[in-house]
Formats: sequence, C-alpha cells, structure tokens
Amino acid sequence: MLVFYNILQLFALLLLGPFLALWVFCSAKYRDRIPGRLGLGLTESIRNLRPGKRVWIHALSVGEMASSLPLLQALRREMPELVIILSSTTRGGAEYGKRLQNLVDCQVPFPLDFFWVTTAFVKTLHPDLFVLIETDFWPNLLHCLARQKVPSLLVNGRITTKSMARYQRFRFLFRPLFASFTKMTMQMADDSKRLTQLGVSAEKIVVCGNLKYDMPSPFLDEKKTLLSECGLNKGMLFVAGSTHDGEESVLFELFSHLCELYPALAMVIAPRSIERAAEIMALGKRGGLLCHRRTANDSSPCHVLILDTIGELASVYQQADIAFVGGSLVPEGGHNPLEPAFFSKPVLFGPDMSDFAEISRDLLQAGGAKMVTIENIYGVTADLLADVEKRQEMGRRAGELLLSHQGTALRHVTLIRESLENVR
Repeated sequence: MLVFYNILQLFALLLLGPFLALWVFCSAKYRDRIPGRLGLGLTESIRNLRPGKRVWIHALSVGEMASSLPLLQALRREMPELVIILSSTTRGGAEYGKRLQNLVDCQVPFPLDFFWVTTAFVKTLHPDLFVLIETDFWPNLLHCLARQKVPSLLVNGRITTKSMARYQRFRFLFRPLFASFTKMTMQMADDSKRLTQLGVSAEKIVVCGNLKYDMPSPFLDEKKTLLSECGLNKGMLFVAGSTHDGEESVLFELFSHLCELYPALAMVIAPRSIERAAEIMALGKRGGLLCHRRTANDSSPCHVLILDTIGELASVYQQADIAFVGGSLVPEGGHNPLEPAFFSKPVLFGPDMSDFAEISRDLLQAGGAKMVTIENIYGVTADLLADVEKRQEMGRRAGELLLSHQGTALRHVTLIRESLENVR
C-alpha cells in the first residue's frame, strides 16, 4: 500500500508539479507555509533546544490545538524536563500555537507527506515520542516514525458515524495507519469498540475521556473593553461562535426579529473561517443591520460585531448572555460547546453535533444546553432572553458538567511517561 501511495505521489508531481508550484507561488496562504513544510529552516528552528527527551506533539488546526492545551499544561506541570516540539498543519493552528510558546520549546510546521520530507523531519527533530492529537493521519510520516523505532500515540481519538463509514470503505488504507500507533487513547467506549471493529488490537486502545473537558482558563488577555471599543454598546449579548456558510443568514434573521423585542440586544458572530468576514458583513448590511469587523477598529455604534480575529472568542463568550455554537445548523459536525460552558453560559447548538456527540449529549442531559433548529431557534432564544433565572440555571449546569469530567489530561500524562520509560 505504501509503495503504491508513493508511486501515485510521484506521478502526480510529474504531471502537476509546475501547476502546483505556480498555485503556491500565487497564493499567500500557501506561499508562506509550504517552504517550511518542505523542511526549509527546520534545523535553525531547533538549534537552541535544551537537552532532554523530546516529545513531538502535532495538532492539525485550531480545534486540535485547543484540545492539546490541557495536555501541554499538564505535561509542563508534571514533567517539566521534557523538550516539547509542537507542530500544526494550518495557518490558524500555527497562529493559535504562537500563544502556547510558554508551554513548548519550539513550534515547527507539519511536513508534507513525501517520503524524503518526512524522513528529513524525523531525523532532524529526532523525537523520542510522537503524539498526534485526534486526527491527521499520513502514511509516510507514520511509517518513517515506526522505521526509526519512535513510538507514536494517538490521543483524544474519536470515531464518528461518518468517519467510521469512511474508514470501513478504505479499510486497506487506514488499517496499517492505525496499526502503526503504539497506543491509541479514545474519548469514549463507543470509539474503542469501533476501532476494534476496524481490526485494531484491543491491547493498543485505552479509553481516557475527552481532553476538552480539562480545558484550562482561556486566554483572556485584557479584552473586557473589546465590545465597547468596537461600538457594540449592549444591553444583552447573543454570541454565535464558529459559524459556517448557511448559518449567518439564519442568525441575522433571528437577530432582526429579536431586536423588535429587545432593541438594546447586540450580537457577535465569530466565523470559523475569518476569510469569510467580508461576505458575512455584506450579508448583514443587506439585512439592514449596522455591522463592524473587529479588525476595522471602528468605535462608532453598531448592531453586530464580526469577530475576524483568532483567539478572542473566549473573551466574548465570557460576556455573553446566550451562546450559540456553529457548524451545527448545517452539516459540519459542530464545534466545541464547552468553550461557553467554561464561563457558565447557556449553550445553544443545532442538530448536527456529530464531532462533539458525547459532550453535546452530556450538556443536553445536564440541562446546560438546548438543541435548536432553523424553525424553533427564535422561540427558544426569545424564551431565554425573557428569563434571566432560566439563563443562569442553564449556565450553572453547563459549568458544573465541565468541572465534573476533569482529570483526563493527567491520565494522558501517565501514558506518555510510561511510553518514554521504554525509550532508551
């Protein structure tokens, strides 16, 4: 399988190489990152690393970086002697990673999965342990690590119904990838069961819970004046985080109707992809709403703030009266509802929370969240805005649920310590 995979790569490079090079050169999004992902500057990045056992932790993007935060903090606290190398694939992940500099020894790009590139990365970084957060499986890297006898851990793993169907369809591809891991920690017993159905040895699987429940205090910096600085003088605040295309139109219509009842109501929309900010702003203006983008630094009065920055959503959730978690009214799997729950805020989300099935189920059962649809979101939201005690009770239950599930990070630290003890 690996030989066939690399032959396909070589043919693709021969046929499409010039076009891909031109595409990368013309796109700032990729032009800035591809050289690093090919290994350029890697040696310089690690030149001043202190001696000690090296753990290479990889988090694909922003969501996986958020999951890694409790683990990184626990490792720094429990095993301060470790040399931690952090990598990410996306620009958003890299930006988030910059805020973790006090927890890691260095940050590097994630290699493109060409066998000569992954070999160079593994030999240069020389990790004693590779830790993959949740997902981002690449055959050449995992094979290279195994060939160099570097143990690999998958942590905070989950297998949704959708991904299970894909893994079963391409079992010939994923089975050797999963087999290359020394241990795989899964969030739930159901995830463990699905892995064994895919042929993974039960001895490799450990159910440790969800790292996201151990989320530490978010990076708030000093953002208490953020909303007023952007012209959003609010009575009550509705925050929609990590929204996707197809959701903003629903939210703008919802907001317009709610303002008939609560004229002082304000809304913040934080799109999952900040590149969509101009499109969302135009959509709001067509609906007759005064909208500002955070990056515009406009302090004149507005109805809606579009948060087109990375790392400030937690500060806004802290000030919310109601929080809606996006990617859930459209089929995107949802996003982490624990981020507003951390601040004991009532949480709303749509029907598709498949990427956070356990957490969303627990929040619903605890009474800390409500599932909404396009048809009933107005009624549910209006009801909560009208009843401050109901909002506070929902928020309290959400916060208590989060606290009751903590401890996952320490279980992962124990596993990492045991893995490193077996490394010479």
